[in-house]
Amino acid sequence: MSNNEKKYDVVGLGSCTMDLIFSVDDIMRMELIDRNNVEKKYVAIENSSKLNVKSVKSFPGGSAANIACDLANLGMKTAYIGGIGKDSAGEFCMADLRHHHVDTSGVKIFEEDSTAHSVIIINSNYKDRSILAYKGANDLFSSDNIPEEMLKNTRCFAWTSLTSDNGINAIKKCIQITKASRGIVAGAPSISIIKKKPQAAIELLKLSDIVSLNDEEIEALTGIKGHLHEAMKQLFDWGLKWVNLTLGKNGQWLSDGKTLVKTQPPTIHVMDTTGAGDATMSGVIYGYLNNKSLHETAIIASSLSAMEIEAPGVRVGLPEKFSELQQFIDAHEFQQETSNF
Repeated sequence: MSNNEKKYDVVGLGSCTMDLIFSVDDIMRMELIDRNNVEKKYVAIENSSKLNVKSVKSFPGGSAANIACDLANLGMKTAYIGGIGKDSAGEFCMADLRHHHVDTSGVKIFEEDSTAHSVIIINSNYKDRSILAYKGANDLFSSDNIPEEMLKNTRCFAWTSLTSDNGINAIKKCIQITKASRGIVAGAPSISIIKKKPQAAIELLKLSDIVSLNDEEIEALTGIKGHLHEAMKQLFDWGLKWVNLTLGKNGQWLSDGKTLVKTQPPTIHVMDTTGAGDATMSGVIYGYLNNKSLHETAIIASSLSAMEIEAPGVRVGLPEKFSELQQFIDAHEFQQETSNF
């Protein structure tokens, strides 16, 4: 079976969560310099204090689920596999996946724990967020729960952070099945797996074809500080084919190990950065699977991220079909710089 004859374009394994977004302007932010002369930023709540919350919103989220939804919106055939709890949050997450036409037949429902939750704290003065994450049923999904036929019938397997031994072993098995069926592997490790299970994160990346990370993640992963080009080179030495690096307001770098494309993001009004990295990864996967150039892929990824950032919440503001994405691209200016890697 050729890749183009397969039932799925992308099957994703990773987190599926209920995101609770709290907008709190009373929260304090501190900036400190550590002993290595590295600036660290913290949010702080005074002990025994009570802060007013401006608003509370809830959205289904989770990196792998977000990627499956984002790509389904662009017309790709996607599926999400992973663990959720037998509770109202899980039902809501499943309903939203189906609303986005994501296949959920590979989802495992557990009674032993609840659906994963994330508490996302946003301070509108700083246009950034901090996250409290409870993995819940995500961490119960194991290699015994993998729908193998799905993995044999996908062009791409996308994995995001699962930090339990169960989850890491499940990702490894999915990679093995996908590669045996000549599919490609896309990795989007978050800082959680990089810090908690660094060797596992490296091992999984060495088995992957494409990856998207931010500057904090790539520095923590490689141990190379302040030299992003060298950090990217390390990933290519591990066998990656495409490496995408997001730099916040400074845009993104995308390379195939030969050419480096630096893309400045379009001018937008920042509302909420939650889900922006997942939207970027979705754009990179879309470009890779559709044989787009590095330049085209970078613009697609940057646009999806920008559309996500312009709206509060996760999976909000993103295009519901590719023509809407194209309209956004046509209406904005993108500055790109190309050099040899």
